Amino acid sequence: MRGRTLFPSLLIYGSILLIPTSFACAPHSPEDVFISRLQSVQKTSSKDYYHLTLNHPQFIFRGLGAWIKYSKAKQWQSHFYPNFKKDDLVIGLAYVQDSAKSQTYSITSLARLHCRNDILSISQPIIPFTAWDRQNRNCQYTTSTGLLGGFLEHDQSYYLKKLNKKYPTCQSLLSAFPKS
Repeated sequence: MRGRTLFPSLLIYGSILLIPTSFACAPHSPEDVFISRLQSVQKTSSKDYYHLTLNHPQFIFRGLGAWIKYSKAKQWQSHFYPNFKKDDLVIGLAYVQDSAKSQTYSITSLARLHCRNDILSISQPIIPFTAWDRQNRNCQYTTSTGLLGGFLEHDQSYYLKKLNKKYPTCQSLLSAFPKS
């Protein structure tokens, strides 16, 4: 009788022990990627946040059903000051931190998005973020993977190819995200 209860007990106990390690790594998903024009950055009354004003923000890898799953972003905030100029084209990672404030998105990291000779490129992210390291098979707080390189599914070159298909020319990118 004791053997019959030992296995389920070990299974439950083992599952409980593995929970913290399985959730210790929560890298971003492609659905968190947005492109926009940065308009302004203001310090908020809370000393921990900056309020960002973005022009034409679009989450670029979200599917058609995303309008059901996600609220439209009305406020953008970050814990860091992005030292970019007005109208810089930026690509970033953002998510809803508090479900009670589903229209407030927290920006985890940002980088400049460039287009030259109809080829897109992304500068190094300005602040580290949680990313999946394929070589070491673990999560790291880093900028070395590139902004689109820390997802579980694919690396940065895969997502850059998807962006180049969506915006095959610099003109198509600039038309989708015009300066103010």
